[in-house]
Amino acid sequence: MTTSRNLVVALVVVLCSTQVEAQAERPPHFLSKQCNEDAIEMHLDPRPFQDFVGPEVPLVLEEGKARVLIVVQDCAQYWMDGEDVGPTQDTQVWVLIHGLDDVRPVVGAERTQPTRTWFSLFAGSSNPRVREVKMASGTAQVLIEGVCLDPPGPQRGGRVSLGRHVNYSWAVTSPATPSARLVGVNHDVYARDSAGNVVLNRVQALLHVSAGPSRGTLKVVGVTDVLPLISPGTYPVSVKTFFPMWSRATLGLSPSR
Repeated sequence: MTTSRNLVVALVVVLCSTQVEAQAERPPHFLSKQCNEDAIEMHLDPRPFQDFVGPEVPLVLEEGKARVLIVVQDCAQYWMDGEDVGPTQDTQVWVLIHGLDDVRPVVGAERTQPTRTWFSLFAGSSNPRVREVKMASGTAQVLIEGVCLDPPGPQRGGRVSLGRHVNYSWAVTSPATPSARLVGVNHDVYARDSAGNVVLNRVQALLHVSAGPSRGTLKVVGVTDVLPLISPGTYPVSVKTFFPMWSRATLGLSPSR
């Protein structure tokens, strides 16, 4: 526990020492949304991910592997800074790093999980207004061409197109029994903008009907220059489905906040 907290302190000190001046000029932005979500988790060789985030940001390793999370959302309702921007499809890819692991209450939740801390590897949206605001908050964005999510059930799966013939598709091979509980989750997500500045996006979500974790497979095809850390191929994954989930986030915070 002491070692983990020391790593967190070191991370905050290093990030803040170079980014506070840049962040002071960038006001935070706010989003809230209601979405159906598939969260696809995989464990990969940590070396390229450690190179991406930098040596000052320690990854969490599980049996020597980095935990990578692909979050795919199809959102019926989406607000940016209080503006209704209409239906939106989002995709984010994160790698788990050391964080505070504290418990922050989520209103309406029957139980709340400890906070997880991530570094953003990729973020994209189908909605130009969403991309505009997120880029203004310091998170680089890519156009998402389309998302298709199966409803919870024995044949769960989905597909996301990132453009330039790049597709991610997944299917559950060993489905778990769905449950209906209101679970709160908190994510601290660090991101690096085009100038190399690091910002913190603080996400709080309330999950309802869930199915998972379920064993499955992920297939990646195409020229993956938009996300070169995950090569084309087939991977074993764990899939969680939330139907629906509600979330809100504060974007573009200084890491010291």
